[in-house]
Amino acid sequence: MRSRRWQDFVLATVVLATLVLMAAACSSGEPSTTLRVALWAGGHELEIERQVADRYEALHPGVRVVLESAPNGYEERLLTSIAAGRPPDVYLLDSPDIPTFVERGLALDLTPYGEALGFRPDSVFAQVADAFRRGESMFALPKDFTPMVLYANRRVLADAGVDNLLPVASAPTPGWTWTDFRRAAEAVVADTGGDGRADVFGFDFPRNLYQWIPFVWSAGGDILAPGGSGTAGYLDGPGALEAYRFLTGLAEDGLTPGAQFVQQGDPAREARFASGGQAFLLSGHWTLPVFRDLVEAGALDLAIVPIPHHSSQAVATSVLYASGWAVAPNAPNLRRAIDLAGFLASPEAQRIRARSGLAIPSRMDVAAEIAAADATGVEDAFIALVEGARMTWGAQVRDFSRIEALAVEIMDRRLVRGEALASSAADVARRIDAEFGW
Repeated sequence: MRSRRWQDFVLATVVLATLVLMAAACSSGEPSTTLRVALWAGGHELEIERQVADRYEALHPGVRVVLESAPNGYEERLLTSIAAGRPPDVYLLDSPDIPTFVERGLALDLTPYGEALGFRPDSVFAQVADAFRRGESMFALPKDFTPMVLYANRRVLADAGVDNLLPVASAPTPGWTWTDFRRAAEAVVADTGGDGRADVFGFDFPRNLYQWIPFVWSAGGDILAPGGSGTAGYLDGPGALEAYRFLTGLAEDGLTPGAQFVQQGDPAREARFASGGQAFLLSGHWTLPVFRDLVEAGALDLAIVPIPHHSSQAVATSVLYASGWAVAPNAPNLRRAIDLAGFLASPEAQRIRARSGLAIPSRMDVAAEIAAADATGVEDAFIALVEGARMTWGAQVRDFSRIEALAVEIMDRRLVRGEALASSAADVARRIDAEFGW
């Protein structure tokens, strides 16, 4: 008993000394701990993250949170800082970067700290939690995410008399096929200026893999073998080829803007959509803030609808992209870093962050709160489209960006050089498999 009392006395003394030191640090105006957070946010998004950081500082006197943003070259800079022994305390992990950081041992398993942080995986959308999990280990605490969806300008479609083709339900819907989508896209194409050139289009060409992969999945195909161990027979397989033919056909038949956008991108697509020059826009939640004021003012009659599916499939399968807060195993303030990561993923932080409107909160309860407060119904529509969607292959396959870079050629070579899609797809698949050693 005496030994226990002595231990209690020592413990109380240590705690009291710690509190005195913390109070002294706070009274001097100097933070006792500085925590660095690496992320890629910029502009308004960075301002919102600063508000989250300010809240953490208010809850933890003596702690200063420094946000280190690198919108360009983020992954390279982060890898370099960790390898050089100067990692941030917490960093934002994008879904395509998960394999690189986890397989290299650059992300701490946060599972042992979940209970102390108040984090429960079942409070998060299942596909999002699974993206950061390997077995029983969780290597990042989910922040937010988005599915790819179709934005539809109802006014453009109504003017062409085809708004009735839009699916009634927001969730993936049987009957919303490629045939329906193409019919609607064809109907809106018009030359309103009378100069012999179309200035209203059905769609904009989805050049990049992150955009068009849902069309492959929604034709019953894929781009990689199960387990992500090869592209031959998949990237150039029947389902994928069906998707390439459908999408390039939209461009070749004038349902999308000119070929100059194929290799250069289409920077005017959001403005064209909002102003009535385009019926459908393929994007994620990150585009919603561009249109929010117009929707609330009644200037844009917006619908969020599923990606259409091939007639051989019952419904479409969309793709999800997510990010989460990770901690480097060699973080300079490991205990504090874990606590900060927990707060950044907390309901309070997610409610603050939701003000940006760039993504869906990863926590189901917070996402439901945001949707309930949205009178437009847009948030409900996004959440409904999460069901049945798949996480990007990039969350499982290391160096997936190389596959994305090479896959761009498949449809480009058809639209720019007239090459057969089967030929370009087979060539790209061979090169990818050779590069990855598959």
